[in-house]
Amino acid sequence: MRAVASLAVAACLLPSVAAAPARAESGIPDARADDGSHVVAQTTVDGDPRMLDLTVRSVGVGSYAMVRLILPSRWEAEPERKWPAVYLLAGETRLQDYRGWTANTDIRKLADDAGALVVMPGSGSAGFYSDWWNYGKDVVLNQWETFTAVEIPQLIDRGYRGDGRRVAAGLSLGGYGAVELAARRPGVFRFAGSFSGNLNPTGPYGELLTSAIVASARQDPEALWGDRRRESSRWDAHDPLVNADRLRGTELYLSTGNGLPGPFDGKLPIDVLPGAMLLEFLCSGQTTAMADRLNRLGVPVMTDFYGPGTHHWAYWQDQLHKTWPRMLRSLSAPVKAGEAS
Repeated sequence: MRAVASLAVAACLLPSVAAAPARAESGIPDARADDGSHVVAQTTVDGDPRMLDLTVRSVGVGSYAMVRLILPSRWEAEPERKWPAVYLLAGETRLQDYRGWTANTDIRKLADDAGALVVMPGSGSAGFYSDWWNYGKDVVLNQWETFTAVEIPQLIDRGYRGDGRRVAAGLSLGGYGAVELAARRPGVFRFAGSFSGNLNPTGPYGELLTSAIVASARQDPEALWGDRRRESSRWDAHDPLVNADRLRGTELYLSTGNGLPGPFDGKLPIDVLPGAMLLEFLCSGQTTAMADRLNRLGVPVMTDFYGPGTHHWAYWQDQLHKTWPRMLRSLSAPVKAGEAS
């Protein structure tokens, strides 16, 4: 068990993605979330006027948090039009923060013909897309569920012409986030896709992996949902597998490799490969268990269990291409009552 934890922690501490150069821009929209959160800075990335980095003063998080936003190609040409949104959620630690999708996939190119906003929020230091239970003791901070599922949708809809239609996909911990937020807040996303997600944190090895990820960010694992035994109901309340029945009505997609080296692993550094294999193996068990649970409940789910493959970006790029048409189709239906923020 100790060896497994050590490898999981090591894998979570892979080198970070370098920040793209950005320059300050004016024209920040005068929009606020219900709790007062708002955008305090807006910059273009690499001089691209359609790719913006937003600095958000988040009341829930208790500090500043980042969001990368790609505007639709006809954003300027149709100033009165509102747009649906694709949310792409980051994985754990520094490797897969809000810049990861544009640094490691061709999402910028895909966005050109999407007719949608592409929203890539940060997720904190192993924030787990959760409102932490006792982070900072009596101080309300680290509310990453509120940031992702409430504050950002409200700011995007009110400040950047979102129309309330949203889909989400995520990798690793972001896959957990997409499915977990869809279960905890039905209606926030029409589609939830998980690529190599850790979808059963209370199951076999799930607790170990969760605690290792939080510890790797130099935070107290019990600050997340409390002690696993004394606060078991709180852990259960944040487990997508336990709450799978709440996903009825959300279009679901789950994918994972099995942890063995696959077709995209030839260029993976030899010192990174063991951790990438282990993490994918652990996430594979959780993902297949989630699919089994959904099937037993009669909740429709699409799956791609593609066999050999490890825990890194080449596989998630492939999954992005497989799910992109599905996400856009899900966005094409008319706005439903209650979707707009």
